[in-house]
Amino acid sequence: MKQNLSNYQPINSYGVIGDCHSVVLISPDGSVDWGCLPDFDSPALFCRLLDAERGGYFKIAPTDESIPGSQRYLRSSNVLQTRFASIAGEIVLTDFMPVETLSAWPYRGMNNNTWTREDGSCHCLVRSVECTHGELPVTMTLKVSPNYAASPSEVFMAEDNIGAVIAGGNQYVGLAIVGAYRVSSFNVRVEQDETDGHPSIIVQITLREGENVLFAVGVGRSLQAARRLVEYELQQRNFDFELAHTLHCWRKWVKGCNYYGPYADVVERSALTLKMMTYAPTGAIVAAPTASLPEDLGGTRNWDYRYTWLRDATFTLYALNVLGFTEEARAFTHWLRRLSYVDGEDLQIMYGIRGERDLTEQVLTHLSGYCDTSPVRIGNGAASQKQLDVFGEVLDCIHLYRRQGGFERYGETLDGALWAMMRTFVEHVCEHWHEPDSGIWEVRGGLRHFVYSKVMCWVALDRGIRAAKQLNLEADLPRWYIVRDQIRADILSHGYNTSLGTFTQAYDDEGLDASNLLLPLVGFIPADDPRMRSTVDRTIERLTDENGFVYRYLSEDGLEGSEGTFSICTFWLVDNLAMQGRVDEARSL
Repeated sequence: MKQNLSNYQPINSYGVIGDCHSVVLISPDGSVDWGCLPDFDSPALFCRLLDAERGGYFKIAPTDESIPGSQRYLRSSNVLQTRFASIAGEIVLTDFMPVETLSAWPYRGMNNNTWTREDGSCHCLVRSVECTHGELPVTMTLKVSPNYAASPSEVFMAEDNIGAVIAGGNQYVGLAIVGAYRVSSFNVRVEQDETDGHPSIIVQITLREGENVLFAVGVGRSLQAARRLVEYELQQRNFDFELAHTLHCWRKWVKGCNYYGPYADVVERSALTLKMMTYAPTGAIVAAPTASLPEDLGGTRNWDYRYTWLRDATFTLYALNVLGFTEEARAFTHWLRRLSYVDGEDLQIMYGIRGERDLTEQVLTHLSGYCDTSPVRIGNGAASQKQLDVFGEVLDCIHLYRRQGGFERYGETLDGALWAMMRTFVEHVCEHWHEPDSGIWEVRGGLRHFVYSKVMCWVALDRGIRAAKQLNLEADLPRWYIVRDQIRADILSHGYNTSLGTFTQAYDDEGLDASNLLLPLVGFIPADDPRMRSTVDRTIERLTDENGFVYRYLSEDGLEGSEGTFSICTFWLVDNLAMQGRVDEARSL
């Protein structure tokens, strides 16, 4: 049966909070609709985002659902507040995930997760609701749906209204209620629809001005551990101090930003969001904290992004590096060194956050998908693809980190295992650059000679040559010079269509690809070169929508469904326009 699409919030309406272990998404109506705890890749406990009927959620809001909520982040932090105001009263919901530190953990072995050093109890979701004016009835609903709602759950209530344990699918969730005794009206019950395997805990309270109640959710490794969370550990914590400390950590971190130009507030918010994508135990970086959100409503391009793409991670690190944040690149290079691979041929394009190689793609047929857009997938089959561009992106990331003094800042040098890895990558490119691959966009329509992949092979040689020359490192420089020049000549001969006046998606092709907008950004060709100027013009003419937003490509890719515009591609166009002196056009985008 088709669901009413009004049951779903717009994706861009969600607030995001995290603790560099995982992230939850919170809608303006006070509902956590997506949450994987305690780690990014843990099976989702809250997945109403992917099925409004079956998926679990954690909602705190006025009992009167007609009262709208408005969200804001507390200054320079990832602490979110949702305000509900009416004539009768006003409540403020403060959501955060406590952090001890925002630094990557001091060890970076590949088998680490949140459980390794302690029982995970310090990693939780805290939701505090306070009445700031008048009086309002408030309802809290907690529906935990373990294992992406595939496993049924059972609720065990604690005594004296201090919380509950929810268990199912080898996942154990503890809900602690702090301060219930301070309010005059408090009622808790458990409800379960006979067709739903996931009972809901419902708390109804009436808050008067100055009153507040706090709800904390944590995950234990066993039923007993979750019970301890509810009865002792969460009850004894000082969440006022943890909120203050969490604010301090985020504000101290973001103070390291060295950007003070236009749009500074947006840049800061973007940096704070990117930082949440880092996984502290290992230094890995996820592409996104969500799974199977559709590229196009009704389409099939719904992928699980809770993994570390080498390419995407380097894009994130580039953004952080240019803003002055370098510790993330340091942690990531340590993660890279510990990956399991024999040679360049054995290197995957993506890994799990602890370096896992097996990311088997599965379809969850019991979930209907966001706005009934199926299939819902977990895992990602693209892990086995051949994508030659990743070598250039990794080496370019290390190059930027080195040029900004990252190694010296932490008393390290570019040698030993890291240089051995880089040299292995360069030698692999020398042997394989002329081969076809699946390209940056992971198309599933067969291997081709993608122009961007060839350019990034050139980048791999170029960055390797620069490091070897400047640091006097062992390398086969004569060969590297020859291959670098061969790649460049080959691209200019086969990757530029003189009839169309543009670099194309693949060799001897007529289709366009937005990734070619990166050519001047990586130093392959000047932005004001006539070939690049005309490529930008053809991109605007043939690869943008009515708003000027850029598509990745519009050619056949072996997948069903239509292509949506990509924000990052539009920013690449903005960069090119600015570099060509077309500042007004760039600013208008």
